[in-house]
Amino acid sequence: MNFLVDENMPRSLAPQIAALGFNVQDVRDIGLKGHPDTEVMEAASNSNAIIITRDRGFANIRNWTEDFTAGVIFINLPDDTPVTVVNARILELLTQRLSVSLIGALTTVELRRALSRKIRRG
Repeated sequence: MNFLVDENMPRSLAPQIAALGFNVQDVRDIGLKGHPDTEVMEAASNSNAIIITRDRGFANIRNWTEDFTAGVIFINLPDDTPVTVVNARILELLTQRLSVSLIGALTTVELRRALSRKIRRG
């Protein structure tokens, strides 16, 4: 599985995901820091990467382009949640969930649960 970490996520997240054996890029490392969501989504579409973000715009499936099918992991945690907790919740999700449940889904990560909803197109 491929992941694209948005700029609103901890800088330490991508290396931790890579350590689990996944392909991962951080938008800050590929020249997309500060770029519009549409460009981030295009990059994710091109690499078939699931976007990991706190940006509510990505959590709105009406904003997904037709060719974006990988999915979004939306982090819905309080802003004052420590980085270690944010990273731990995401790593827990990636190690305990079947990959198929994340692909093509909007997954919302909260403090005590993570819910995935497959997005059906057309």
